[in-house]
Amino acid sequence: MSDDGDIRDTAFGLQAGFGFAGRVATAVVGFFGSIFLARALGPSDYGLFYVALGVANFFQNPVNGWATACKKRLTEPDFAIEEALGSLLVAVGALAVVGAPVGYLVVDAITANPVLPLAVPALFVPLATYQAFTTLLSGRANFALSEWALVVETVFEKLAQVAFVALGFGIWGMVGGAAAGALLVLPVVYRWLNVSAALPSRESLYSVAEFSKWSIPRGFVGTGLSQMDIVLLGWLAAAGAAGNYQVALKISMPAVFVSGVITSGLMGRVSAFAGRESGDWVPDYRNALSTGSVLAVPIFVGSLVLGERIVVTAFSGQYAGAGAFLVGLAAYRLLETQTAPRGAVLGGLDRPDLGFWVSLAELTINVALGVTLWYVYGPLGIVAATVVTQGFAYAANTVLVRRLTDVRTVVTRPFLAQLGAGAVMGAVVWAATELVNVGTWYAVGSVVGLGAVVYFLVLFGGSSYHRETVRGIWADFAAGHL
Repeated sequence: MSDDGDIRDTAFGLQAGFGFAGRVATAVVGFFGSIFLARALGPSDYGLFYVALGVANFFQNPVNGWATACKKRLTEPDFAIEEALGSLLVAVGALAVVGAPVGYLVVDAITANPVLPLAVPALFVPLATYQAFTTLLSGRANFALSEWALVVETVFEKLAQVAFVALGFGIWGMVGGAAAGALLVLPVVYRWLNVSAALPSRESLYSVAEFSKWSIPRGFVGTGLSQMDIVLLGWLAAAGAAGNYQVALKISMPAVFVSGVITSGLMGRVSAFAGRESGDWVPDYRNALSTGSVLAVPIFVGSLVLGERIVVTAFSGQYAGAGAFLVGLAAYRLLETQTAPRGAVLGGLDRPDLGFWVSLAELTINVALGVTLWYVYGPLGIVAATVVTQGFAYAANTVLVRRLTDVRTVVTRPFLAQLGAGAVMGAVVWAATELVNVGTWYAVGSVVGLGAVVYFLVLFGGSSYHRETVRGIWADFAAGHL
């Protein structure tokens, strides 16, 4: 890995590829661990844990927003990187002293559930600390390691959760495992940062605070938005509906692997180049739009044809009916992969205020539409509201980037090639389901594998861009640029 840590000097495509491998590893560990845990706990306890996790994410936002501001300043030419880490440690210390008791008192005041008041602070303190450090790491030249930190954390977390649940601790085994995984990985992330902390000056703290006055409230709004489906399902429906939603969310997660890795480095890349006379971030932005949806397209198409069967095969018949959730969430993920790079550009250009107002509008739309559609369509109405809200976010971020910059790109040719390959794949998979009984796990796996082969054969056969991208990443790897 590069020793100087300047994100301008990294092989961006190679880092994205290395980070993608980390996301795949995380998904494999997390997916198989989740299958055991979902089966062992059942929809109610499994859903309750994710309700607790969703509420915990609200309380993490002051530190997460502060960490985003530290990452932004870290990539700027005139900010001391040691003071960026020092500024982060100030927020972590405040979280440990103030956050836990405040979290307990607030949750205890708003719920009669005996689990949530203790589970929420037990989750958000270690998770916020871990996520803050990985946020800072994603602003370094070796930003792909922020994804591999998640691999290590997931391994620790799932091993601990499986052990605790097997020993009979139930939902508290889930809470304890999540906290243990976050704490155990912290020394690894600190080592990968390769930065010695320094006491931040008043000017440094003020500079971070200037950005965080928007990134912190945006974090609250963004977390509310990302967790609103779970919260609404926990409030309006039974916990079992939240469990169905969660398994569909996990199955659709690979859709954002590529986009998520690219976006994590793109904000720092835009910030680093925008603050200097040399360099250009636009090619990285266009590449993010061109490659970010490469997995989201086939997952969405596959969910339309085979969604219910995939859910039941993986998570058992307890989760029958979750296939419809999968279709909606896969559509949401597809829109997200095209929206996230645009949001990263706004942050990199030092306009967190715009990101906040867009997120606030999203939250308002999502809550109002979600509650309304719940009364018409039940739990699926909440998912439909999320898809519509993400469509708004895509449009708003596109308009803002076009107004702030000279970049006029809306849809790239490689993305259109992915849509075309997805359509061919969908037709082949549908025909296969008509010819083959997909009632067994190996039949489902074979049809899914067939779809993947068809998709990538059509995509790479018809798109020179995708072939050249893979060749470029391999050339950087062979040259030892990692």
